[in-house]
Amino acid sequence: MVIHVNSQENKEKKDSIPNKLDEVIVTATRTKRQLSSLPMPVTLISKKQILQTGATRLRDIILEQTGLIMVSDFGSSEGVQMQGVDAEYTLILVNGLPLIGRTSGNIDLNRLSINNIKQIEIVKGPSSSLYGSEALGGVINIITENPKDGVSKGTVSYMSRFAAREELDINTSYSYGKENFGINVGLNLNSGGTYDVSPGDNINTAQAYQNGSGNLLLNYSFTKKVKTVIEGRYFKETIFNNSGDASRLDFGGSLKTTQTLSDSFKIDYLFYGTRFKTESVFNGETSAFNQTLYRPEIKLDVNFDEGNLVSGLGANFDGLERTFFDGKEQFNGYYAFTQFDTNFTDKVNIVAGLRFDAFNKFKSAFSPKLSANYKINDWITAKSSVGFGYKVPDFRQLFFNFRNTAGGYVVLGTQVLHELYGDLPEVSSLEKELKPESSIGYNFGFQIKPTTNLKINLNFFRNDIRDLINTFVVSRNFPDLPNTSVFSYENRNRVFTQGLELETDYRINTNLRFSAGYQFLDTGDKEEINQIKRGEVFFRRTPTSPSELLSINDYFGLANRSKHTANLKFFYENFQHDFSVNLRLLYRSRFALFDTNNNNEIIDKYDDFVAGNTLINLAFQKRFYDFINLQLGVDNVFNSNGEENRNRFENIDAARRLGRTFFTRIQFNI
Repeated sequence: MVIHVNSQENKEKKDSIPNKLDEVIVTATRTKRQLSSLPMPVTLISKKQILQTGATRLRDIILEQTGLIMVSDFGSSEGVQMQGVDAEYTLILVNGLPLIGRTSGNIDLNRLSINNIKQIEIVKGPSSSLYGSEALGGVINIITENPKDGVSKGTVSYMSRFAAREELDINTSYSYGKENFGINVGLNLNSGGTYDVSPGDNINTAQAYQNGSGNLLLNYSFTKKVKTVIEGRYFKETIFNNSGDASRLDFGGSLKTTQTLSDSFKIDYLFYGTRFKTESVFNGETSAFNQTLYRPEIKLDVNFDEGNLVSGLGANFDGLERTFFDGKEQFNGYYAFTQFDTNFTDKVNIVAGLRFDAFNKFKSAFSPKLSANYKINDWITAKSSVGFGYKVPDFRQLFFNFRNTAGGYVVLGTQVLHELYGDLPEVSSLEKELKPESSIGYNFGFQIKPTTNLKINLNFFRNDIRDLINTFVVSRNFPDLPNTSVFSYENRNRVFTQGLELETDYRINTNLRFSAGYQFLDTGDKEEINQIKRGEVFFRRTPTSPSELLSINDYFGLANRSKHTANLKFFYENFQHDFSVNLRLLYRSRFALFDTNNNNEIIDKYDDFVAGNTLINLAFQKRFYDFINLQLGVDNVFNSNGEENRNRFENIDAARRLGRTFFTRIQFNI
């Protein structure tokens, strides 16, 4: 059950039909731009859309978007895959500032409550020209509410989910703005029960937990030309486990002062600091992770008659202490970026940007990007972009020192490997410095608006990624590690993802709106494809059948990628009787988790696949007496839990899904 209490001194009557001209994006160019005018693929999720679904965490709303897939590894880590690019290459921001604390490369989106979120902005394709490392695949930016002048409002809410997933969620927020001062504060308490989507393995998919989070925004205008914004966020969670509890702590704060020197010239001075810490106990052994990031930055924004120029300088001081490191390690990086946004003609808009990053631990990176749109006529606009992205090696790939000699293996980061065994021939011949992983991404498409009620977006994309960092066996017989496999990391693989995205939004009438999205995805490892073409790869149709030569037509692509994904959504609003209903269908075609017929980890059509599936979610909302709202909903209406995959993937959670879950919401508006 959700109870929502709202008090507001100055109430504004909202239009029944959202005004699309008000949709403004800041993530794509780091300046305010109207969504429809941007020359690159961007998705905006409004606050209204978030509330209509009954979502409580960021994950719940992201998984319903076109081209975004929530994928799990074989631990408890889950992340968002964008255009087929792995989750570790997607940068997660809150008000333009990065979150840290990745597990197996993934940011856990359940750390983020939807409380106080104004909108979510998603930029697809390489965005390193503005945001640096980790933006190789794209950016998700969570924009929180800002206090409005002359408005005072407060909210309190309570939520309950039950059946397959049990959850309680309590929110409170308050916003006040008057003349030169504004404050926005929010608190969230959330707890959930244990569940297991594959009960036969005696290991729960998720443990019971309790967490609390808060956010604060203060702004003050000293003069008409000087404004300061202070932001803070806090998250703390306890996870309950029979073998020992675990805890997570995430907090950060920023101070930004904007100095407006003239109508066309302003400077932002920013300092940001954040910390992420975990601690867990398993079988009496404690494991710890403690990461910090500090960022000073200066950004210049200049408006010309010809366009807009954004330039900046900054630094990242990133430190990590964790179990299996010999001590605290420090990454220092320094960067400069610039971007010019201009209307070349009345019909042509061009955005050109580049960024240079220098690091103390590895090679520098240069990231340009060029985007353009061309207005063919009043209702068709062509859009295109090409950009370079990169991701620097993480701490683990350089400094890991994990030893399981009883199990017969050791994992060493490249720096540790050379420090300990650099005199050995098999090590001295290896590169000590890993190169940043890099990509080049292409997007080309059309925005079509034949009527004011219909909008169609078509986008073709390709991402070529090289120097991917993989594990490999260095030796199986070091002098002090006999009969032990020593693993380390190297730049090796080259992969690609390509396909198309189609989105349409049609308002049939004042009451009914329909939207649909579809993505076709083709992926591959270029070395695997070359091996197949050279006739070096064989397979077995069954464990006892003879080996056969694998044809290129039998190659499927990268693991955990579906060739087809789609969504279909209906939103109905009855203004006369004050109720609304929405129905959302989500489809994902089959995908392979790993190679099951033993042909060098290559996925082919003879491997075992997780079956395609369709999830249907439903929500109903009714308003009583203009101040009480009731919301009821069901996620996964037909209980599509992946039972059909039991025989092929026994006790593998990634092949199963959470079953039917109910929720209710009561909301009071005062």
